[in-house]
Amino acid sequence: MRTPLRNAGALAILFWRADRRLTLWLALLTVVLGLAPNATAVASGAFVGSVPGAVGHGPASPAGRQALTWLALVSLGFLAGGVGLAGSRLLCELMNTRLTQALAATVGRAALGTGDLTRLADPTVTADLAAVEEFERSDLHLQTAWSVRMLLTMRTAGLCAAGILATFAWWAPVVLVAGWSVTNVASHRWMRRGFTAVREDSGGALRRADYLRGLLVDAPAAKEIRVFGLAGWLGEEYTRTWRAAMEVVWRARRTNAWSLVAGTAALLACHGVVLAALVQRTGRGELGAGALTVYGLSVIGVGELGFLGPPQWRVARATALARQALDLSERLGPPPAAPSCGPPPAARPAVTVVPRGPASGPAPVEVRLTDVSFRYPGRPAPVVRRLDLRIPPGQSVAVVGANGAGKTTLTKLVCGLYPPSGGSVRLDGADPRASRTDGPTHGAPGRVAVVFQDFLRYELSLRDNVGLGSLPLLHDERALGEALRDAGGTSLLTDLPAGWDTILARGYDGGVDLSGGQWQKVALARALVAVRGGAGLLILDEPTANLDVRAETELFDRFLALTRDTTTILVTHRLASVRHVDRIVVLSDGKVAEDGDPDTLLAAGGRYARMFRLQAERFADHTDPADHADHADQPGAPTGGADA
Repeated sequence: MRTPLRNAGALAILFWRADRRLTLWLALLTVVLGLAPNATAVASGAFVGSVPGAVGHGPASPAGRQALTWLALVSLGFLAGGVGLAGSRLLCELMNTRLTQALAATVGRAALGTGDLTRLADPTVTADLAAVEEFERSDLHLQTAWSVRMLLTMRTAGLCAAGILATFAWWAPVVLVAGWSVTNVASHRWMRRGFTAVREDSGGALRRADYLRGLLVDAPAAKEIRVFGLAGWLGEEYTRTWRAAMEVVWRARRTNAWSLVAGTAALLACHGVVLAALVQRTGRGELGAGALTVYGLSVIGVGELGFLGPPQWRVARATALARQALDLSERLGPPPAAPSCGPPPAARPAVTVVPRGPASGPAPVEVRLTDVSFRYPGRPAPVVRRLDLRIPPGQSVAVVGANGAGKTTLTKLVCGLYPPSGGSVRLDGADPRASRTDGPTHGAPGRVAVVFQDFLRYELSLRDNVGLGSLPLLHDERALGEALRDAGGTSLLTDLPAGWDTILARGYDGGVDLSGGQWQKVALARALVAVRGGAGLLILDEPTANLDVRAETELFDRFLALTRDTTTILVTHRLASVRHVDRIVVLSDGKVAEDGDPDTLLAAGGRYARMFRLQAERFADHTDPADHADHADQPGAPTGGADA
């Protein structure tokens, strides 16, 4: 019983977080609706008992008036129950809205509140997030408040009925409650085994089935699936995967079916004992018609303590999901403080980085990595190995290297998205991860702008897609326009039908989708807005893959000119595009293999020089820059895409 009670407590916490006042009103109404049926049953028994006297003496007699009074109370009980149900329906609809917001806020804070992205790769976290998503998609969350109200009302009514039945014989409710308890335990075990099988045994298979289903119905995959004729295969694979996952659930429940049979047999025997006692005492004349009516209704009412079907199933599902949501909050809580490589905090003055507004301009950030190592969970070898790197404020640095050298991992460490396995990462002397819990005046937010290769394409307006780089500038069209112009996207604004207010997705009225190159310009403009908003460190992690060599080179040169007062880190596999940076860092096997300005590294004839000459030889036989880009990306070229 510990787990069901713990889950129920989690749902109660979510209700309280959603709306305290509404929760109290619902609780009061739930109790009233639970007491009303039993009060009506008592009034019904009294009315039945008074009918013979009313018939014998007439409606105007005291017995007749008493019968009419009881009949009025029975009618009032039914009326109160109807009004209460209508009111509870309204309150439950309001609570469902609040509860949906509370659940989304709890899960959102958990998922977005952690600065450590490796936590989101935990299979248990993935399963919990998928379960919450499935719960919301199935619309079960819209029935939670009503199901909880119904379940508690019925349980209250069942307990009151048991109390009334105890006046007949103390053992009668005990026998019935025992029978219903056995049935409840059997039903809970049967349901819980199915839920456990979904979460622990078949959760991965169900997620794969859901992914396959998405490929069948989602627009982005439609073209390739049709060209390669994959629809039939995907349909069969989805069916096979889903059935295999559900077979685990069905098998788990079949093994517990015997408990349902045993519980049902015990319940029938318990009812038989109590009903036989009622019949016996009525036959001896010890119970009148009114008492028999009350006790008979009470026997039926005790059934509210048994398995209640869909309401109980929905509540069990909701309580389990509430527990998962709170577990996510605990599991994805603030990360432990990063190890310090210097004096204790008391001996070192705190460094507070205050975001600057566009009027004063961004202050360049100093980046310092000291003896940094990082290993992905579940992988034996580290991706970054005891790396030392210092980037002075305002310097432009290109990070290059072969695939898997650790370039993208390095940028995520600098952003504070990954915690180092060893060593320390500091931005202006502060841990970038501290900002995840200390607020925007510490560390990264407002101080770092980044464009990843897999940058987000928001299904929002052009204004939002650009302005989200710095929320204070979201409605500053001059700043947004300058950023879009500097990113090479001025034509976007004039070509879009609604200008800044055009939704960048075809699924909306007047919405427009962009090409890959146009989306890159939007993402770059977003980063420039962040710089205008006070970011002192700009990171471009191969965001120009859809541009040719000439366009990429011109863009990087323009960025370096625009951000000359900003610390800049460029990650690219096209070495010719970064000839004008102050410094080049070559990574190999997670370490700094070479470090220096481009001319010095070329003259040294080392790793960078060999990579540069190999790419130059590939470009030498082609005059079209677009061809250069295509051939530079061919297998065998010294590329540096996303790290493994």
